[in-house]
Amino acid sequence: MTARNNPRFVALLSAVALLAITGGPLPAVLAQDSFVEARLQPVPLTEEVVGNLQPRMVTTLSSKVMGNVLEVLKREGDPVTAGETLVRIDAQDLGNDLAGARAVLSEAGAAGAEVEGHLATARLAREEAAAQASLAEATFNRIKELFDKKSVTKQEFDQAETALTQARSRVAQADSQIQVLQAKRAQVTAKAAQAQAGISKVSTIKALAEVKAPFDGRITGRRIEPGMLAAPGVPLLIVEDVGMIRFEAIVPERLLSFLPEGASVAVRVDAVAGTDFPGVVTEIVPGADPLSHTFLFKIALPADPRLRSGMYARGLVAKGEEQVLLVPRAAIESRGQLDGVRVQVDGRTVYRLVKTGRTHGDQVEILSGLRPGDRFAPAGAGR
Repeated sequence: MTARNNPRFVALLSAVALLAITGGPLPAVLAQDSFVEARLQPVPLTEEVVGNLQPRMVTTLSSKVMGNVLEVLKREGDPVTAGETLVRIDAQDLGNDLAGARAVLSEAGAAGAEVEGHLATARLAREEAAAQASLAEATFNRIKELFDKKSVTKQEFDQAETALTQARSRVAQADSQIQVLQAKRAQVTAKAAQAQAGISKVSTIKALAEVKAPFDGRITGRRIEPGMLAAPGVPLLIVEDVGMIRFEAIVPERLLSFLPEGASVAVRVDAVAGTDFPGVVTEIVPGADPLSHTFLFKIALPADPRLRSGMYARGLVAKGEEQVLLVPRAAIESRGQLDGVRVQVDGRTVYRLVKTGRTHGDQVEILSGLRPGDRFAPAGAGR
């Protein structure tokens, strides 16, 4: 018989293995009050959903005018405030256009003043001509009466009639001159309005040469450098609203009934260990992915500087409660890669291997190795 088949050798080998696992002999007896009874306890029944952190608002800034970039005032990670200038674009040509439009406006203003002066003079001349025409008409009427009575000569009558005709002609000439000046004034006014519109347009375009932040946030992308050509539609900077980070989770359709809008969700971010962030479901994208049968849920999170867009996160969906066997974390004794607890069996202390599961605060779920009703040492008593 070989040593490997010898029963005494096998028993000795088993004893050595037990000592290796337990780290040494166990005390034979512990006080009765050193043990407590293992019991099932209610814990929340949850299921994890995964996703990433995303900003509520993100925008890619581009220029509305074409020109060389003079300055880029921010880099990735820099905070920005609404209305702050981020990029300056060369607007020298626009400045020349603005100066030209202002010169045209000034010229139109001078021409308008001149026309108004001529118009005032023409109106005075018209009033004088009208007065002379009234006098000539009155004189003609008086001469005509006398002529009808044969009291004046035909020559005097003709002279009075000619004077009336000339006076009326001067009034008509004055009216014609006034109409010409009014037409010229309309032209000058239109020219001034056109110049003012040009000034407004150029001023607006020149203002667009400075790209400003649309809201408070942080620069997460820089796509341009000084000296490069900016053009409409070409990305310059990416700005995110870091004050409104949300968790975008992929949720299976079987969990829809547990996550209505307004439901609370505990969110765990792997990069921020040890913290559960309270989230609230604010939006549910109504269309499901036809392949995976999942929905996109958007869950608002509180502002926290530790949260960054793109971080991996997990949400705990509350589905109710379940009964599990829990023991204090201090009751678990680790031996190498094995876990165990000290239990009382027939009045003796025995180290029993267990399989642990989830952690609930300072307690650990026992999946196997310990049953409800077993008595165990809650704090590794008698180690």
